[in-house]
Amino acid sequence: MKILTKNKKSRLIVFEGEDHISFITDKVKASEHAHNYIQMTIGLNQAFDLKIENVKEALYGVIIDSNVPHDLNGNGFWQFYMLINPESCFGLEVKRRYLIESSTYKLDFDLIESILHLLSNIKCCNSYLTYIKQAMCTLGITYKNRSTLDNRCEDVINIIKQIPLNQLTIPSLAQHVFLSESRLSHLFKEEVGISISSYLVHEKMRKAFRLVFEGETLTDAAIAAGFSSSSHFSRCVREKLGMSPSMITKDSRYMQV
Repeated sequence: MKILTKNKKSRLIVFEGEDHISFITDKVKASEHAHNYIQMTIGLNQAFDLKIENVKEALYGVIIDSNVPHDLNGNGFWQFYMLINPESCFGLEVKRRYLIESSTYKLDFDLIESILHLLSNIKCCNSYLTYIKQAMCTLGITYKNRSTLDNRCEDVINIIKQIPLNQLTIPSLAQHVFLSESRLSHLFKEEVGISISSYLVHEKMRKAFRLVFEGETLTDAAIAAGFSSSSHFSRCVREKLGMSPSMITKDSRYMQV
């Protein structure tokens, strides 16, 4: 892969898009965890080990639905990971096409080969954007910019993007959209598929990692993102992603697309 050839010191390369986060790495060894994202994992040259409900399999490609506890060991080999926001059009289409009957979908060999061929052309952010559109076409998914949510939930998501996360609380968000706290919590869970408190944690994690990659210390990034301390941030990351923040950020490169 050309982008890996140019960045031999990077063991994890992160691409952050509006509706997903992707990364290419050889250092995943994640203990059991669950997260809101739909996850697609493809082995670049070897199988990886996936364990769900005490059943362990060696796989070359898989899609895992939101909130499914799993552990994954890349065995020191390179994989491509895509974490897709389930409330986005992209996420909704992946669920509709691949996850209706089961919480996991094993990708067949031809599909894996097609995606690997597209991955080999990634050189920079612009070619990554081309890859995303081509990969979605390969997966049989039409590219759209937004999903259709209740207007109040969409307003809340926009507020979360605009206002510093350390200033946000669920009561303040409820007040913004003229709902009670309990009504907003119920509506958000129903529409988005995750509790609003969990959504806030994920957004704080994304901001903290972005700040770390921009040069902030772990402690400063955690506080700026709205965590009470670096240990609070570390605990959340371990619970959600199965790895420590330092393991994720060491020898890594961040690219916003």
